[in-house]
Amino acid sequence: MQIDRVHFLTEVDARLARMFSANRCGYRTPAVERHRLEGFMQAGVFLGLSNNLELAELMEESHQAIFGKSIRDRRQENTLNWRYEQVDYSAFEEPTYTRKTRSR
Repeated sequence: MQIDRVHFLTEVDARLARMFSANRCGYRTPAVERHRLEGFMQAGVFLGLSNNLELAELMEESHQAIFGKSIRDRRQENTLNWRYEQVDYSAFEEPTYTRKTRSR
């Protein structure tokens, strides 16, 4: 099966809709599922099926359709719920072998 641009964007839209719908119903999307969706979207960018701007717009449209408001508006309303999303990965920017020798 060959994946084309339309099929890819349709699948991304469906996955976003499932995730946002579950969130709207009160279900917390597991981190592994969110990361899997992010990876899927980045694979589409890598393969040239889309770009980051187009995917961000698609995410915003899907969110708007499910919640009736922008992602930004929803974050401002629920600041406590979004706080854990901001993970600081700076400790992992240094190679592991350097971190291991320094920690001894």
